[in-house]
Amino acid sequence: MKIVNVAFDRLAAPADLRRRLHEARALGARSVLLLAGDGVAWPADAIAPWLQSLGLPVFGGVFPAVVHGNEHSRQGLVAVALADAPALTLVQQLDRPDAALTAALRSLDATSPALLVLADGLAPAFARFVEAVFAGFGGGTTFIGGGAGSASLPARPCLFTPEGMRERVALLAALPGPLGVGTGQGWSRLDGPFVATRTEGRRIERLDDRPAAEVYRRCVEPLLGCTLQATNFRQQAQGFPVGLAQPDGSLRVHGPLALEGGALVCVAEVPPQTRVQVMHGAPLPLVEAARRAALQAVDALGLQGAAPEAALLLDCVSRVRVLGPRFGDELVAVERGLRSRGGGGLQPPFGALTLGEFANDGRQGLAFFDKSCVVGALGRSEPPCARPVAHGR
Repeated sequence: MKIVNVAFDRLAAPADLRRRLHEARALGARSVLLLAGDGVAWPADAIAPWLQSLGLPVFGGVFPAVVHGNEHSRQGLVAVALADAPALTLVQQLDRPDAALTAALRSLDATSPALLVLADGLAPAFARFVEAVFAGFGGGTTFIGGGAGSASLPARPCLFTPEGMRERVALLAALPGPLGVGTGQGWSRLDGPFVATRTEGRRIERLDDRPAAEVYRRCVEPLLGCTLQATNFRQQAQGFPVGLAQPDGSLRVHGPLALEGGALVCVAEVPPQTRVQVMHGAPLPLVEAARRAALQAVDALGLQGAAPEAALLLDCVSRVRVLGPRFGDELVAVERGLRSRGGGGLQPPFGALTLGEFANDGRQGLAFFDKSCVVGALGRSEPPCARPVAHGR
């Protein structure tokens, strides 16, 4: 994927969006990827005419924050002017039944070598959409993406499309160039494994035949120094996700969302008899995992015979909450990892803090992550040439 220009505004206003769109068109872009922080008031009705009249396809999303280099900003804007126009597929109303989601995905070219997947992370059918994409694509396609929306504000339009801003939708963009993906977590086992002896969808009812909430509380309350309740659970439990054992022996980390009676509610479905570990995070392992994700992404791209031109970083918003002022260390680690493999001429990585992440390595179906750092190395197949330098203010 050839990038014409990356523009970054740390403190953006809606007017900056319009300016960046016209700037991209003047530079000869054929499409624009937009990533915006939820700290800017994006009036959907006012922005729609700008997107519709630009004459270029625009796609992207509003997230808890945007990332550029070693900075992240809730009030920021990243506008990526692209030399190509990726094929876009809009899946509307993520509160429809599974059959409708599956039908909407049939129009997507399943032979695309790489896909960017963005979805409203607060939509009622967010998890069902992930399952539908997983069922519709096997190996051979490399995915990267994440959940858009705000972690602190009510649901509102959060995806940029050529027709305007939308909510309760998903957007899939077929990327024209090679993509290498790396993922990192860095969470450590606190207790377990326990066996999920009773589950219902996203609810873990019982662990080792005991109420799941009771088991979880026993593990984490001594470290928290407080009693977990339904009212404080989401805030207090951020640093204590659960690790779900996968059939291939790997561990997928998810943050429990809520306590409901004696049950734990997770972000994704938990099959019965899943082995569950209670996890916790420390700064050094989290930062190191992000660095390894960057190395993995560039190495995966190299296996395709391509060199990196830029990198897309999609980092779970919960990691910044756990790392606090040390989150900048994670961004520095990603950039250093990319440059150590991709060379000093690589542009600063850009991306967003997300509500869950999508990724795979091109050899298996789409996987939904949480609490993770996902790095996508965007490749060029032609020899490197001079590129505009990203700028901001």
